[in-house]
Amino acid sequence: MRHLVRRNPHLVLRFIERETSPVARPGPLVVLWRWRYEAMLLAGGPAVVAVAVRAAGPAVTIVAGSLVCLLILVWPQARREMAGRFWCVVTPHRVRKACAEALIVNRRGKLPMILRTRPEPFGERLWVWCRAGTSPGDLERARDMIAAACWLAHGVRITRDPHRTSLVIVDVLRRAGRPVPGELPETGERTLSRFRP
Repeated sequence: MRHLVRRNPHLVLRFIERETSPVARPGPLVVLWRWRYEAMLLAGGPAVVAVAVRAAGPAVTIVAGSLVCLLILVWPQARREMAGRFWCVVTPHRVRKACAEALIVNRRGKLPMILRTRPEPFGERLWVWCRAGTSPGDLERARDMIAAACWLAHGVRITRDPHRTSLVIVDVLRRAGRPVPGELPETGERTLSRFRP
């Protein structure tokens, strides 16, 4: 380890940061909030199936469920919508993991808070609130780590809100060739349009 420290002083800083400011464990309410969609699916899925079996019978429930799945597979718009919703559930977990690995935490070990995730034609858009002790610059410096953590993403764009200094818009770019709002298609330059949550 000593020879690595001499060659890479950044490693010393990263080691000290990791040891002195670990990522705090989230409380039970925070865990429930972060996993709310999965919890609803786990609790609501069997309940819906039980109600459908009781109301219509097992055969009708199986046929209806199969038709819904087939419709989603066959209809391109429904397939894109389901894929977009899937990524809106997965991406916040991946961004939180990237923030933890990049040590984007305040002194109490709290990660930035993801307020909202929305599907977009280019991928997903996340609104991230930087807590006291973190800044939008931290997210900008960790852009490559965030892109690598978000599976199948070919890039991430970080935009600061001009009126709220602690609000950051993170665009996860998954579909190449799709226009990103705020950029001119020919040049890629920024326009004056403003993002609103």
